[in-house]
Amino acid sequence: MTTGGKLFAALAALAAAGCSGPEAPDAALCRDVIHRLCIAPRCDSVENGLSPGDDCEGTLQGRTGCGDDAFSFGTPNRARFIDCRATLVRGGVDPDAHPACEDVDAMFTKCPELTGFFKGAP
Repeated sequence: MTTGGKLFAALAALAAAGCSGPEAPDAALCRDVIHRLCIAPRCDSVENGLSPGDDCEGTLQGRTGCGDDAFSFGTPNRARFIDCRATLVRGGVDPDAHPACEDVDAMFTKCPELTGFFKGAP
């Protein structure tokens, strides 16, 4: 194998290893999205659409129930939530990076049921 081939194989193995392991619990997945939505300055679709108040993360975790480690998805289900989240993180996976407001808006357009979910609607 050439040096370039060895390097490619090593990088491919590292990339595969980075995506392996147990899946995140539902509560952690939900809290990740809430954290991203609540990074200041909040997008208009969060501020006006969800009205989270000053304690954005605490409010949304309380409304959804995902502040509890035992939280599990009902509606939306886990697969749908992950699909919706993909729109939010397409600009990068750093949990502390402010998502583009266009991506936040696109997530709510693609997944309108999330508005009700984050408002605490059954």
